[in-house]
Amino acid sequence: MRKYTLGRFLLEFGGLTIVLVVTVLLALPYFGRAREASRRSSCQANLKQMGIVCKMYSNESKGEMWPSRSPIPDNWIPDTGYLYPEYLSDLSILICPDSPFVLSNDFSSMRGERGVPDSSCVSSLFYTYTGSAMCSDEEAWALFESQSRDWTPENRDLELDVPVWQGSGRVLCGGQAGIPVMWDRVSEYDDEFSHTPLGINVLHMDGHVEFVNYSAYNDSSWFPATRVCAETFGSVLPRMPSYCYGD
Repeated sequence: MRKYTLGRFLLEFGGLTIVLVVTVLLALPYFGRAREASRRSSCQANLKQMGIVCKMYSNESKGEMWPSRSPIPDNWIPDTGYLYPEYLSDLSILICPDSPFVLSNDFSSMRGERGVPDSSCVSSLFYTYTGSAMCSDEEAWALFESQSRDWTPENRDLELDVPVWQGSGRVLCGGQAGIPVMWDRVSEYDDEFSHTPLGINVLHMDGHVEFVNYSAYNDSSWFPATRVCAETFGSVLPRMPSYCYGD
């Protein structure tokens, strides 16, 4: 009688263990998706805060201009020298917590061996900001070609010759809600994207943020989640001052 009871107990225990293991294995993908959704939400919150920062700056600037971008060549990010700390008190807002680069760069300055965030060390490693109103691949290409090498804050209002590519169609911005102003960096390499499935958070001029799926085959109506955006703003990284690297 004892052997039968023990055997039955072991059989039931083994069955429960198998059920538990299978349940955990089935739940793992959901936990992963929940973690990804949480990180994506954090990056969206960062962009929403940057929208507020830029609005506050423009309300007090001459001509209600949005912030200029960084004076460092190929650094497609707002010039934090004008924003920090009056409008932007926390530089970590410009770090996407879901980025694969988040552990290798926190905008720290090594001047005086401080190792603390420095506004002059903020780079476009996580987000892209052009400082210009655009909503198509053609406009992005024209801006990148004209300003990526010889950028100065003074030439931000230069008129550009925007090409019209065959088959691209014409994209209408549709007011502030249709003008992207800042977004997660679009890389040429899938493993450098901040989110899976591949996509980017996009801040629009009216302040709303949306997630846009990325594909190399997206046409200009998907801008900035396009191959052209990856081959322009996402193809370069700035050389920051040496003290940002601890040299």
